[in-house]
This record gives sequence, structure tokens and C-alpha cells, in this order.
Amino acid sequence: MPSLLVVDDDPNIRASLVERFRGRGFAVSSASSGREALAKLRREAPDAVLLDLQLPEGDGLSVLNALREEGLDVTVIVITAFGSVGRAVEAMRAGAWDFLVKPFEPGLVEETVRRALERTTLVRSARAAKSARRDPELVGLAALAEIAKKAARSDATVLLQGESGSGKEVLARAIHQWSARADGPFVALNTAAVPETLLESELFGHEKGAFTGAEKRRAGRFELAHGGTLFLDEVGDMSAAMQVKLLRVLETRAFERVGGGDTLQVDVRLVAATHRDLKQKLADGSFREDLYWRLNVVPLAVPPLRERRGDVRALALHFLGALRPAWSFDAEALGALERYDWPGNVRELRNVVERAVALGEGPALGVGDLPPELHAVGTLAPTSFHGQVEAFRKQVLKEALARHGGNQTRAAEALGLQRTYLARLIKQLGIHPDTR
Repeated sequence: MPSLLVVDDDPNIRASLVERFRGRGFAVSSASSGREALAKLRREAPDAVLLDLQLPEGDGLSVLNALREEGLDVTVIVITAFGSVGRAVEAMRAGAWDFLVKPFEPGLVEETVRRALERTTLVRSARAAKSARRDPELVGLAALAEIAKKAARSDATVLLQGESGSGKEVLARAIHQWSARADGPFVALNTAAVPETLLESELFGHEKGAFTGAEKRRAGRFELAHGGTLFLDEVGDMSAAMQVKLLRVLETRAFERVGGGDTLQVDVRLVAATHRDLKQKLADGSFREDLYWRLNVVPLAVPPLRERRGDVRALALHFLGALRPAWSFDAEALGALERYDWPGNVRELRNVVERAVALGEGPALGVGDLPPELHAVGTLAPTSFHGQVEAFRKQVLKEALARHGGNQTRAAEALGLQRTYLARLIKQLGIHPDTR
């Protein structure tokens, strides 16, 4: 559902525009002053804005200047009265994308908003792609990253749900970096990796002598994350007793160290994660409903790698480049990586690349450098549909090359292909270019 903010001090115009766009499936909010508009822009980040230039408490130009100073990239269409086109030009220089002159035709408003939404989509896609290039481990999570960036602007709790190794912690760290807390600490804890008897101390800390082995005071993860972000992984595995303690902290932002009597206040943004189906755990009574709703403010489902096969190549080359910049995978190895189901997700892919680097001789790594379980998918089985198609293509190309003595230009002409496309197919299918 596209979102639109209508800003106009005329209640009739405002109501008319709100009604028109809501009737066309938009999520529409409105504002009657410059100050109210800025507050909603910072909070809602709409897809497009209809902004009247003549407003109380800060006119349209001041709103545009504030957006520019704060680095908020919003597609703004300014509205100006007939005879004040000069102000519209000034607004365009201040960052407005287009303008409309009152009185305007309803059809023109709708067409202008439609084009503004196209601009927003293009800009956000480009920004997501740029972000993915900066952090290749977010490849394939661009749409998810856009929602996460919006959530990062507030202190709302985020719940990441997805299989182990799918990239939940990578996304949690990104949320921290995108937030106003980026200069503060990022503290992570896998709650399932800590024995139940020690988890309370890990979270809240303990005083000296609180239990056997507590030889000195120790700060817990909540205390260490003060002013920053706390990432709690596998919250779905917490016991009922720990769920109660976590709920209290989320409600009060206060806790006591184990064995202590002083109440400590913390300023912490929580990102929680689990590979469990929390709705199923609610149904069977093993997870508290009140805690679920405290955690599930901004829910994000992280897809497994087998649902992002197009990302495997980029991730594998990223991991390989970090270890051996001059090395690469050959076409057959890349095909094997892309066809494998990756039950261990991104974590398993990283381990496979590290193993190939450790055992391979390079600079071109082949299927033989991959674990045995990937060998079977290195070449598609000829009995499968895709395998038969690939085998047929390979045979046609080999025969054409053989007929023309390995001359790729002549073979391409005989097949009706571009020379460059034939070269790509030869590389992709693993055909020796000098085939006779």
C-alpha cells in the first residue's frame, strides 16, 4: 500500500485529497502546518508528499530546507497558488520534485503522484543496491533492509525470525548502524548457548558473592549495552522464568544485578531473534503472550538461502574475495554452489568457502575443492528436465564448434547467435573453447 502525506492548511482541500487517495488504496495521513508536517515526515517517511507552500508555523520552503538539512530523502510535490509560480521554482531548487498550481485538475494530481511514486521506488531500489554493495552479506535482503532502516529511526523493538545461519545477526548489526545509536555499543548474546543457571547473570550481571564463583561484581549485557543496542538471539528457547524477567525489563527498563538490591535504569534498544515458530509456541503455552507482543513490535522474517539462490554467487565471491582476492570459482563450481539447498544457510556457505580456500590450490577453485555433498550437484543429473536441456545445449555447441574447427565466430553465425553470447555459453557450460 503506497503512503502519502497531504499538507495543506485549507481543511476542504486537505479532506478532498485525503478522501480521493484513500479511495484509491493509499495509506494517507495529513497535516495542517509546517511543524506538524515535519513531525510526521520524520516519523512516517511516506512514499510521496503533497505540500502546500503557504502554511502556518513554518511554510513549505522551511519544511523543504529542514528535510535537506536532516538528509531525509522524500519525494515532495509542492502546491502553490496561481500567480506564485516563482515560489514553486524556488521550492524546486530547495529539493521539491514537482509542483502543482491551484486550482488543479484531480486527474493531474493523481498522475503527478503516480510519477512521484515511481521516482521513490527507483531511488529506494538504488539506495538498497548501494547498501548491499557496501555490505554484501545483505545481498537479497534489500526489501527487508528498507523496512529495517525505517525501524532503525526509532527505538522500537525488532523481532527477527528465520532459520539459523540465515543472516539475522548481520541484519541486527545493520539496524544498529542505521540508528541514532550507531556510536553506542552493540552487544550480542545467544541465550540458547548459556546454561539456564547462568543466563540471568549474563543478562543482568551479579554482585560479588552472589553465588559460588562470583568473586567480583560483573556487569550484565543490558548494562553493557546502555546507550546502544542489545541483540538477543534464540529468545524462543528461554525458560518461563527467564521470560518473566525479560518482560519486566522491557516494561520498566530497570533491573537488579543477581545478589544486589540497587535498581539500575538502562537506555537500550532491543533486537531479538529466533528460529522457532513463536506463534506455535504461544499455542502450546511455552511462550508468554505478553512477552511476544512486547518483542513483536517490528517483525521481520529473514528468508533462508535456498529461497535466495540468486544471491549465492555474490555471497560466495564476497567471502572468497575477503580471503583470497586473486582467486575465483570456475563455472562448474559456481553452478554447484547455486544448486545446493544450503540447510545451514549463509553460515554454511561461508564455511564451505573457507574450506575451499584452506584445501584448494587456486587460483581457480573447482567442484573438487568443494565438500562431497556438493559434488553431486556440480553437474545436473541427465535424467532431470534441466539436466537434459543443459546436456542438449552443450552437445549442440560442441558439434557446431567441431564443424567449424573451433572457430567461435563461424560457429556463432551458423547457430544464429551473437559471438559474445556464444562465448558466455561456452564458459557457462564448461566447454573447452578449442573443441574440435
